[in-house]
Amino acid sequence: MNKQNTPKTITLKDKVVAHHISDGSELIPAEIRVNPSFDNSQLLNTPLPKGYTIDDEGIINNYATEPDMYLADYPSPEQQKRYVSLGAGAMLLVATTLLTAFAVS
Repeated sequence: MNKQNTPKTITLKDKVVAHHISDGSELIPAEIRVNPSFDNSQLLNTPLPKGYTIDDEGIINNYATEPDMYLADYPSPEQQKRYVSLGAGAMLLVATTLLTAFAVS
């Protein structure tokens, strides 16, 4: 940058190229608080939903909540008959596809 804090530019035929050399002044040091007006006493008054956390800086992070685990129920006799018929239909479809492929080739 030149002394007036304006970037130097080079104009080409179709585009403008800005030459910006960083001196590091736009970086924020890690020691500076993100939200200086944040008060830790707000944490006690604000109920958060499951999976949300707030760190010391007042930044909210949300994490996926894991569902409760449960055992699957054994299938009823009607469901078992349905599974058998679906399996037979799937086997018939695969066999028909294979026979068609062999007949064509």
